[in-house]
Amino acid sequence: MTLRELVRTVRFSRWLVIVSVVLALAGAWLYLSRQEPAYVAHATVQRVGTEALAGAGVQLDSDPSLVSGADVATAAATALGDGRRAAEIAGRSTAAYAGATESLVTISVASDDPADAVAATNAVAAAYVAELQSRFDLEVAGLQSRLDVLGDSIEQNQAAVDASRAARGFNTVGGLLEAQYAASMDQYQTLLSQVAEANVLASPASVRQTASSAALSSVAPLTALLIAGLGGLFLGMGLAVARGGLDSKVRTAGGVRRAVGAPVLARLHGTAVARRGYERTGDLPVAIRTGTSYTQSVRELRTAVQAAMDGGTGAVIVVTSADLEAPRSFFAANLAASWALSGRSVIVLSGDLRQPRLNAMLPAQEGSSRKAPARAARGPRSSSTVGLAPARTSIPRLSIHPELRTELDPADFLASDEVRDLVQRLRAAADVVIIDSPPMLVAADASILGGYADGVLLAATIGQTETAAIEESADRLRAANARLLGIVLDGGRERRGTHAASYPFTGDSSTPAPEGPPEPARSSKEPAAAPAAVLVEKG
Repeated sequence: MTLRELVRTVRFSRWLVIVSVVLALAGAWLYLSRQEPAYVAHATVQRVGTEALAGAGVQLDSDPSLVSGADVATAAATALGDGRRAAEIAGRSTAAYAGATESLVTISVASDDPADAVAATNAVAAAYVAELQSRFDLEVAGLQSRLDVLGDSIEQNQAAVDASRAARGFNTVGGLLEAQYAASMDQYQTLLSQVAEANVLASPASVRQTASSAALSSVAPLTALLIAGLGGLFLGMGLAVARGGLDSKVRTAGGVRRAVGAPVLARLHGTAVARRGYERTGDLPVAIRTGTSYTQSVRELRTAVQAAMDGGTGAVIVVTSADLEAPRSFFAANLAASWALSGRSVIVLSGDLRQPRLNAMLPAQEGSSRKAPARAARGPRSSSTVGLAPARTSIPRLSIHPELRTELDPADFLASDEVRDLVQRLRAAADVVIIDSPPMLVAADASILGGYADGVLLAATIGQTETAAIEESADRLRAANARLLGIVLDGGRERRGTHAASYPFTGDSSTPAPEGPPEPARSSKEPAAAPAAVLVEKG
């Protein structure tokens, strides 16, 4: 999918995208309205290294998880003046090593009040340091107790050594007593050194940096709304693309080109307005001197077909549709009128024997009837109209053949040599022959007539015609060796109005319009210029 196709898909499903964004924003607003803001403050504790503690003979459990322990939380709550908050503080307190080193511990406490977060953080940091100090003091007291016990043992060993010397003579001591005494002295010296180092350390930890402010840790309202809006936008675009993938209707000209492998010759704009005008006045839009979006579209179609037909004469063109709703007969009549007004001789033939409409649409010449010869109600059709000559219409150089009638099935009749010869006679009698045929998928009529023609125009309606229907219609034409000139799309978003309004028709070429921006509007008191003479050709 190209970027342009993505934009068209999203534009087509824009309400789906808008609803997704609105729902996402509403959900974010509901979430923010129920969420209490959370503030977090941080404090840093400096700890004595593990090697220094080991040198002092102290084994201290200083894991950061102690911060959320009951002892630290209780001490912090007491320091804050409310011992009942111990469980709350324990649940909101966290600690972790700052970086790769274990000598720095960062303590964080969350609260819905920034001042309370700062106070609780500092209280927890002080309680953590106090807990480490308490454990350190217990370790040092244990060392001192062991040192006292070892001192008493040394004194006893010394007394035993002295007694042995007195009994055995001067400087004569047993080997066992001498070894015990020496070992006790070594242990004593070691403990004495460790106690001295512990006294030098004095404290295993200290608060390096207290908390001074708290930062908002919850999502900011503007950020939450922005994230929700973007999420809703992407969700809506995804749903639009999914809908486009599941949509079986014709939506874009590019999609039609890829589906059938044929060009889109024109897109007809303003068809509904043009048909209402025709039903009100009885005049074809192309036959009157009024420029509309529809008449411009028909002229563009005529030009595209002329280019596709290599500008030859005696061209036979069949107009059909891929669905029942496409206004093929209406635009076939206007296409024929456009060709006739451009100076070509045109004959129109209604190849739709099932629901003929084309003859009733073309304006009859003054003094003649627009309708075909009447037939008996419920009576069989005969083929007598095949030999009749085309009748002139009120549009110069445009003639229309009477409605075909037959007792046979329409497909069988259209496949006969009689109709084939008729098409050849009409080809020789006019520059362009326009044949209106039933929809492609109704019967084989359009495929049969397409075999007689130089090309077929396949009409489809944007937003109504199924893509599968237009694909099957194109396949049937190719199977019948009929040349598909291109697709005519009816409907779609109109873009030509602004350009047409900015470049109006000025009249006679002998008085060219000045270039540049249009002149400002005249005052109501200024006399209006006399209208230019317009020559209207009458048939």
